Amino acid sequence: MGRKHSKRRKGKAESGGARHAAVEPVVRIASAMMDSEAKKLYVFSDDMLINQLRREGPRIEASFDTLCANDMAELSALFSKANGLFFSGMAVGMKQDDDLRVACSQLLMNAANSFAAAVAVLRMGYVLQPGIILRSLLEAVSTALHLLQNPKDLHAYKSHTLQSPKTIAAAKKALPPFGLLYGSFSDNFAHIGHLHKSITPIREYTEKHEALDVNLSLLRIACWLLYVTAELVFNDVIEHPRYWHPVDQGYAYDPSDEEKAWMQNFFQFIPEPP
Repeated sequence: MGRKHSKRRKGKAESGGARHAAVEPVVRIASAMMDSEAKKLYVFSDDMLINQLRREGPRIEASFDTLCANDMAELSALFSKANGLFFSGMAVGMKQDDDLRVACSQLLMNAANSFAAAVAVLRMGYVLQPGIILRSLLEAVSTALHLLQNPKDLHAYKSHTLQSPKTIAAAKKALPPFGLLYGSFSDNFAHIGHLHKSITPIREYTEKHEALDVNLSLLRIACWLLYVTAELVFNDVIEHPRYWHPVDQGYAYDPSDEEKAWMQNFFQFIPEPP
């Protein structure tokens, strides 16, 4: 009995040791660099991306939520109104077999997802990438505005032959500020712009800085464009339009003085990209 008991205890000890060894962290080195002058060794482990997502990510996101709570509340309110129009327009379009309205709904819903993705990326600490995502949103908005003015091009849109320059021109015609906004996004994000030319470290947000302010301003512009476009495309399902009002040959952009005051407060100060 004594010998068997002794063996069992030994077996348990070995098993416990094996379990302990199994959870020991293993750090695999991807690369390393020695700075002889500073007497520092820089080590890059294989799990850098995983650590960024799982370890640093939640801390950065929490700091963003604290610092930008008011901005997110204002953006979310307008974003929700725009999405309500997308879904209402889609429902009406499907019931009426209105291919144009359905196509615009799909475009704008995907654009709304791009907007949410840009917010998520900024929330994780990336200040260059949101503008790159938002530029695709402008492409979707311009296409919806083009189709609304040129329904005959729906076939070209469906067959993937509708060219972007053509849709941008139509968007400028419907919304004159669109051209300036599109050019700014293209110059600074689609092409190598100001933020590309400086290091943008991924770190917690402790205070608002120029790059963050630029991004928050771009998000305000993009969210507003989503709503204004949705209101034009689905104007007939809105009881009290804020921007577009029926005229003899379509709709006229004519926000009230109250709406202009809201816009001034919503947009605040739009800084130039750093």
